[in-house]
Amino acid sequence: MYTCLLFFFSITSFLILKFVDSGTLYYLVLRLYSIMEFSVISFFLYYVIKLPLVRILILIVIALFLIFASVDYMLAEKSQFNNHSNLVSSLVLIIFIIYYFYEKMKIVVMYPLYQSIIFWICVAFFLLFTGTFFFFLLVSYSKDPEFKNQLTYIYSFVTITKNILLCLSLFATENKEQPSDELHIPNHMDLDEFSLTNLKKS
Repeated sequence: MYTCLLFFFSITSFLILKFVDSGTLYYLVLRLYSIMEFSVISFFLYYVIKLPLVRILILIVIALFLIFASVDYMLAEKSQFNNHSNLVSSLVLIIFIIYYFYEKMKIVVMYPLYQSIIFWICVAFFLLFTGTFFFFLLVSYSKDPEFKNQLTYIYSFVTITKNILLCLSLFATENKEQPSDELHIPNHMDLDEFSLTNLKKS
């Protein structure tokens, strides 16, 4: 879903810049992409996080973010880039991903964490949002073209690295067995025949 979303909005924004040349429509597409990206990744984290309280919190935050992004768009200048929703979405998703890492480290698993596909997907998104957070934070406060070019290079590097990690995550050798805290005793062990008063003859 995320890949299809990224492809659709990339093609749409390219066509607008190439044939329509409308700044207002282009920034609207960027805003819609930011909302959809936040929603899709938040729902992904909703399904991988186990704690019910955090899952409910994620749903509430999604609804609040949709309201915030809509109000912010209505109040902002339509023909200029506005990074408020991008900053908020990046910060919130960073917090959720950090909690996911914390939750996974608390659970005893039967295989190393780095063998999990979901782990590497979260690493990719964590890298993306930590990098883009400072990009959106600094890009509006500088008029220096050289500084903006350097930020663009950093943003491109972070995005490419994210895409590489998402692709490599599919090659993780994840163990499908579910972890369990119960002690499993093999069936062939005759423990019931052992006692202190009547030892089994060997």
